[in-house]
Amino acid sequence: MKNKQTAANLILLLVAAIWGGGFIAGKMALTGLSPAAIIAYRYGMGALMCGIIFWKRVAKTSKDVMKKGILIGALQAAGQAVQLIGLQYTSSANQSFLCSAYVAFVPFISWVMIGKRPKIKSFVAGATALAGIGFISLKESFTIGIGDSLSVLFAVIFGIQIVLIGKLVDKDSDIAGLTFFQMLTAALAGFAVCIVQGGLTLDIGKEAIVGVVYLGVLNTFVAFMAQNYAQKYAKDTTAALIMSMESLFGFLLSVLYYREVITVKFLAGSALCFAAVLMNTIEKGRKADDIIFQRDRKQPPCGHESGSNDRRGRRGRYGKHDKERGAQKF
Repeated sequence: MKNKQTAANLILLLVAAIWGGGFIAGKMALTGLSPAAIIAYRYGMGALMCGIIFWKRVAKTSKDVMKKGILIGALQAAGQAVQLIGLQYTSSANQSFLCSAYVAFVPFISWVMIGKRPKIKSFVAGATALAGIGFISLKESFTIGIGDSLSVLFAVIFGIQIVLIGKLVDKDSDIAGLTFFQMLTAALAGFAVCIVQGGLTLDIGKEAIVGVVYLGVLNTFVAFMAQNYAQKYAKDTTAALIMSMESLFGFLLSVLYYREVITVKFLAGSALCFAAVLMNTIEKGRKADDIIFQRDRKQPPCGHESGSNDRRGRRGRYGKHDKERGAQKF
């Protein structure tokens, strides 16, 4: 289990790198497409690839997994729309910091939704990660405008999504089917809005095409498949912290693409981000499953009774629905 958790964390780090490039791709796509069109094309491509490659598994998707995928996909579409609209009114630097605030929100959201009480260490690690991202991303004084406000709202939605996947998705869930219906739901939501707005446009320019293809293939299909798999074994708070590194990767890719200068602030921020990840994942003398959360033993695991009060009598350490590994965004 420990090796699987390590592998899962490395996969999530790759996901963070892909998402880091998404800030550049998003700006590129917005040069020729509306937020709704980006969502439609992005998730439409992802669903198409998933359906073609895993059509046998998708065809056998259970109604339970299908419902979970639809729910997560609806939340994904809403969050993505909020983020893209916000990106139209704020800078990429501001949004990369504000969106990453989900790292600080996840422990609270998880506490409310699942009943997992975070240790103080998790809050300190989250604050450290935010400080590091702030050093890297913020270039001006912190102000709240419509774009920044929408970015913060996205951070809340994203945090809810992380915890929701952890609550709904277990090791028996078929990831291909879940991801397909997640992306299909988001795509249909985007197409519906586009129809209301007057339809989709095809004359969008090369820059927008490159941006939306990157978002559709890497940011959506590859990253979400990898994330859905990895979060079956990674803790939700650990996953949030690792994926917060997307701002670090976003900055690095911006340096390469836009030739931005690396500053002392960047070096300090990267050190804080890595320190936060290590702080949250390493603890001497404790099992990996016990590092992030301590459960109130008086409460039923994750709120699921399943007709039994014997935790060890069900699958896994605390049962099929309660993985103390962390409930596993998508």
